[in-house]
Amino acid sequence: MTNLPPTSRSGIPRWLMPPTAHAAHPGLVLAGFVIAAFGIGLSQQGAAGVIQDQVSALDTTVDMIGWTIVAYALGVVVGAPLIMVGLAAWDRRTLLLTMSVAFVTTAALTAVAPTVESLLVIRFLNGLPHGALLGSATYVGALALGPERRGKAIATLMYGLTAAAVVGVPGLQWLSVQAGWRASYAVVTAVGLVGLALMWAFVPSVPGTRGSGFRGEIAALRGRVLWTAILTVTVGFAGLGAVQSYMVPLLEDTNGFSTGAVTVILSIFGLGMTAGAFIGGSLTDRSTLLTARVGIIGVGVMLLALGLVGTLGWPVVIALVLLGACIQIFSQSAQAHLMDVVHTSPSLGAALSHSALNAATVVGTGLGAVVIGLGWGYVAPAWVALALALVAVVLVFVGPGYRR
Repeated sequence: MTNLPPTSRSGIPRWLMPPTAHAAHPGLVLAGFVIAAFGIGLSQQGAAGVIQDQVSALDTTVDMIGWTIVAYALGVVVGAPLIMVGLAAWDRRTLLLTMSVAFVTTAALTAVAPTVESLLVIRFLNGLPHGALLGSATYVGALALGPERRGKAIATLMYGLTAAAVVGVPGLQWLSVQAGWRASYAVVTAVGLVGLALMWAFVPSVPGTRGSGFRGEIAALRGRVLWTAILTVTVGFAGLGAVQSYMVPLLEDTNGFSTGAVTVILSIFGLGMTAGAFIGGSLTDRSTLLTARVGIIGVGVMLLALGLVGTLGWPVVIALVLLGACIQIFSQSAQAHLMDVVHTSPSLGAALSHSALNAATVVGTGLGAVVIGLGWGYVAPAWVALALALVAVVLVFVGPGYRR
C-alpha cells in the first residue's frame, strides 16, 4: 500500500497536475523514475562507449576525454548537496520536473558541443541535476512502496541505470560507430524527454522538508557517521569509475577484441550489474551492514583479479562482469545506509549517495586518466582502484556507523 499523498497538496492549482497524478499508483510512479534513470545512465555510462569516436571527431586524446567524464561526475558532486539543501522546501514533484528539464536541455547541448573544451563545460552542467533528480526519485519511490521495501525501491531505480549498461551503452557504442557520437547523445535527449513526460503524468505532489529549513538541512550534514559513510562510498565505488571509463580501450587496444565483440561484452557487463542490483536490493532489506561488507569485499577481490589477468583476453571479461555485480551489491547498501544516517531528510541522504558515488567517479576516472597519461597502460587504473577499495573494506568493519 502506497504512502504517497492521494491528492495534490492544498494550495497548488489542480491544472498544474494531470488527473493521473492525483491518485498515484506506485508502479506508474516508479516507471517514470526508471526511464529517467535509464536516460541518466545513458548519459553517464554511455560516455565510456563513445570515447574512441570522440577522440577521433574532436581531435583529442583518451585521457582528455576521460576528464570530460570527470567533469560530469563533478557536476553531480557539486549539484546534489547544493540543490537539495537550497531547494529543500520545494515540493518533490516540482523539483523532479525541474531537474528533468535541466537534464534534457544539457543532454541536447552535449550532442552539439563543437570542441572538447566546450564538452567539458557542458558535461559539468549535465551532471548538476543528476543527484537531486535520482535522490528525490529514490525518496518518493520509497514512499510509494513503503519504508520496509526501500531496498526494492532503490533497486528498481537502479534497474534503469543497469538497463543503460545492458542495452543502452552497447547500443550507443554501436550507434556512435555507425552515425557518430553526437547521434548517441541525441538518443539520450529523447529518452530524457520520455522520462520527463511520465513523471509529469504520474508523480503526485510530495511536500519538501519545510519544517527544518536551510539551517536544518545543513545541520543534517554534520557528524562522523555521515562523513564516514560518504568516504566509504567514495573510495569503495571508485573502482567502477577507474575501470568502466576506460573499458573500451582496455578491451580493444590492450586485449585485441573487435568493435563488435566489445558491444557484446558491454551488454554482458551490464547484465552483471543488473544481477548485482537485484541481489543487493534483496540483501539490503535484510541487513544493510552485511550487504555492505559482502559487496565491498567482492569489489576488492575482483579488482585484484582484473589487475592480474588484465591482458589475458576472456578472463578480463569474467573479472569485469563480476566486478559490476559486486559494485552494485555494495551500492544498494550504501544508498540505504546514507538514507538512514540523514534520517531527518531521507531525500537529502539519497541525493548525497549519488554525490558520493560520483565523487568516486571523479577519483577513479581522474586517477585513471593520470596513470594512462603517464603511459602505464589501461590495466593500471584497476590497481589504483584496488588500493582505494581496501580503505573501504577497513571502514565497513571498524568505521563509525558500521560497527553494528
